[in-house]
Amino acid sequence: MPAAHIAPPELDALLQSARSEGPLQAVLDWLARPASSDPAHEAPLLAGCLALFAQAELEAQARVRVLDIFHDRALSCAITLKPELAASALPVPDALRAAADHLAGVLMQVARGYLDALRARVAHKPSRAAGHAMLCVLDAYALSTLIAADLPAGFWSTAHALLMHTRTMAMPATQVAGSADAEQLYRELIALDLAQPPHLTPADFFNIADYVRSYSGAVQIQINAPHRDLDSWFWLDDESDRGPVPLLRSPPDTERGSHILYCSCQRLGQVLAHHLDLIDEGGNAADLYLPGCLGQVRTRRLLRRLQARWMAMPRRQFARRERGMAVRMLIGFDAIWQLLDKRDPAAEWGNQTTGWTLLNDSANGFALRMDNGPTGLIRPGMPVLIKGSGSRTWMICVVRWARSAHAGAVDVGVELLSHGAQAATVVFSDAEPRTTVHALRLPPLPRQRAHPALMLPSGDARGRELLLAHMSGPGCRLGEARLSDLDLQTQAFELYELDELTAASGRG
Repeated sequence: MPAAHIAPPELDALLQSARSEGPLQAVLDWLARPASSDPAHEAPLLAGCLALFAQAELEAQARVRVLDIFHDRALSCAITLKPELAASALPVPDALRAAADHLAGVLMQVARGYLDALRARVAHKPSRAAGHAMLCVLDAYALSTLIAADLPAGFWSTAHALLMHTRTMAMPATQVAGSADAEQLYRELIALDLAQPPHLTPADFFNIADYVRSYSGAVQIQINAPHRDLDSWFWLDDESDRGPVPLLRSPPDTERGSHILYCSCQRLGQVLAHHLDLIDEGGNAADLYLPGCLGQVRTRRLLRRLQARWMAMPRRQFARRERGMAVRMLIGFDAIWQLLDKRDPAAEWGNQTTGWTLLNDSANGFALRMDNGPTGLIRPGMPVLIKGSGSRTWMICVVRWARSAHAGAVDVGVELLSHGAQAATVVFSDAEPRTTVHALRLPPLPRQRAHPALMLPSGDARGRELLLAHMSGPGCRLGEARLSDLDLQTQAFELYELDELTAASGRG
């Protein structure tokens, strides 16, 4: 446990109490106190207290009852911590990152404690203990997702073992009050993992989790190999520490037959498609008793893409080429607009940008690793401006995925939207009052987009008809235009195809 991230006075007091009164009494005394409302303070102390509890001598069934207290306290801490992580860009600040790491570790230790009790047949209410354990696993998954980190070691092996043990238990005739269904929670985990969280903003992840929570029963898990729709199926080894593997990309070892499970979200995708169709036909999410997230237009577009992903595994379209060159990146719509609005943007380029290494590229995007510069800036869906040190070409891209394996480190994948752009000012003709809006005009992109496009901050489109002004060469270009199809929408911006109707030029 990293001492640098622990509140020393409280931890020292806990350890001193353990030496004088014994680990068990120290743990019980600490758990009897009110929890701190600050997760950065609470999480490391929970971890320290749980480490002491591992040293305590206690009858097995009583140990499970104390685990219940840790379970409640850890989940309560996670409820407080998750919104703070969601509001942070990547890389997450060190204090929050440490809290998430500590708490994910606590949750997994509690889950393994329940699993040990189930295996030893000492849990008084086995189905309840299994449900509590899987809730801990799900929350550990959410915390790792929100900081874009790798999952804790042993994560999948614990989840698999809980599932397999649950399937051997005799289920109670009635659901135990306050318990959760461990297998249903495991299906939630599979659906979330196949949604590819590194591609999601925190808000998108929460919306998908909200939907999955209600309909995870549609996730298929079976012991028999599927015979059709193979591009929607994945396999799992119940004794491995590995999540779902695409069946078509890497088939399972035939010698592991009795340990292989197959899973698919195709049926869940069909359910989702039906719900989206009901909304598109004029239905109301509340009236149809559907999750509230379906009432949001942007979320429905996200879920349409997710539905296609659940129905069939996406395949890589372009080969990657290994690179290794240095590039600079400017992150965020406002920063890009302000830089391009200057007559000589290169003058400010060095001090406003972040250094990255281009790891590889393909026909439509790049993978990059952050080297230095301003941090706490990036999430999937964010627009970025990229330029190589020896290049004269500005590239406008959107972040498609982000990973942060270690504190202060970020890898991202970006999709190319345009070579170059102009800072523009827009007035919507059919909006009152007529206020100016900042926009970026993106020229056509060969082989991908035949029309120019207009990027606006999310929610700033006030209509379709507009006056558009932007610099063109040495002068200013002013003309009437119309927004056509919505080409791309993220939490940060909307990208529309642009029909430029009339134009007049003037000297700048």
